Amino acid sequence: MAELPLLDPEIGAALVEAAGTPVFGALMLDAAQRVAGVDEIFAYHVRDGERPVALSSISERGDHDRRARHYAERFYHHDPVVHARQRTAAGRGFVACVRAGEIGLRDYRAICFEQPRFADKLCFGWRGAGRAIVLSFYRRDDGGDGSTALAALANVGLTALARQSIATPDPEARLVERLEARIARAFPVLTLRERQVAARTVAGWTAERTAGALDIRPSSVLTYRQRAYQRLGFSGAADFLPAILD
Repeated sequence: MAELPLLDPEIGAALVEAAGTPVFGALMLDAAQRVAGVDEIFAYHVRDGERPVALSSISERGDHDRRARHYAERFYHHDPVVHARQRTAAGRGFVACVRAGEIGLRDYRAICFEQPRFADKLCFGWRGAGRAIVLSFYRRDDGGDGSTALAALANVGLTALARQSIATPDPEARLVERLEARIARAFPVLTLRERQVAARTVAGWTAERTAGALDIRPSSVLTYRQRAYQRLGFSGAADFLPAILD
């Protein structure tokens, strides 16, 4: 009879119960260290076209919050995991192993792999409609025999992280999401980018902030904004309000 690399149900229950608390990261790292010698864990959720938002970051090595911040602000779009996520259909999971030598951007490789001496990271994710949750395990030893056990752990971890992201939504992100939906209903003639820019403009975002969230240039934000105004015959963001206010 073959043994299955299942996760201890008591550990799984504890992880789900601890979702959204500092205890979650400690429990996850402890379990990952036992099965695969993991040194650091970083989890985030991300909406299509925006930067990732950290859900958990914990490490045996120092400065993990700095690495998480640099990843979200500077390196995310240079991560091969992004391509794995984009190739995955909504309602499906994905897994990707990224070795340090595969990272082309020098600063990304140095800060997130070479300085903490990580050989690779094994990433598990789930893609929903317009968003995804990703859980990454960083290891000092390349590969190893614990990948199957990590998959079982990641399955429970992603469930807990999904619960966390639903239970503690970002109020500002929710506002932008609602504005986009209302603008789409009121002004179907606008393109996706025009709606995204218009919603953030109405929410009071600067062109620079909008550009960072959508991974485009500030000049492009101004172009999309002007196109939306011209298409609708508007002179400014205030003209959207009568159609989108309750």
